[in-house]
Amino acid sequence: MSRVDPPSRSFSALVVDDDPGLQGLFLTLLARQGFAVDCAPNGRVAFDYLKRGSYSVILLDLMMPDVNGLELLDRLGRESPALLRRVIVMTGAAQPLVDEVDVSRIWGLMRKPFDINELVDAARRCAQGHSATPPASVSRPSTSMSLPPADRPNAERR
Repeated sequence: MSRVDPPSRSFSALVVDDDPGLQGLFLTLLARQGFAVDCAPNGRVAFDYLKRGSYSVILLDLMMPDVNGLELLDRLGRESPALLRRVIVMTGAAQPLVDEVDVSRIWGLMRKPFDINELVDAARRCAQGHSATPPASVSRPSTSMSLPPADRPNAERR
C-alpha cells in the first residue's frame, strides 16, 4: 500500500449520536483507521441501519431525541442480544442515568469528555473481537468514577 492508498475497509462502525459535529468527527477518525462508517441521529434510525447491515462496532450516545440510547439497548437486548457485545456507550449523562446501563452486556462505556485516541483504540479493539481491557476512561464492568483527592468530601487538603 502506498502512502496515498486509503486503508482497506475491513471493519464497519455505526455512530449513533444526535450531535452532527461528533458524527463528522467520528466518521473522519474512524475512516482514517479503515472503518466504513454510518451515522444515525437517534436509536430509531440506528435500528433501521442494524436491520439492513452488520457492524463491527456500534458507538452509542445515551442522550438523544426520539429513541434514546437506553431504549436502543433495551430493544437490542430483546431482538439482537449478540449485538450488545459490539456496543461502546459514549455519554456525558449524569451518573444515575449511566447506572441504568448494564455494562456486563456491552463491550464498554466511555464518559465524555474522553480521550479521542482511546475511543478510536477501543473501537478498533471491539471490531477485532478483543475483550475490553479498559484505558482509564473505559468502564468495564463498573461505571463508578473516582474523584481526585481534592474533590472528595472530607479529603485531606495540602
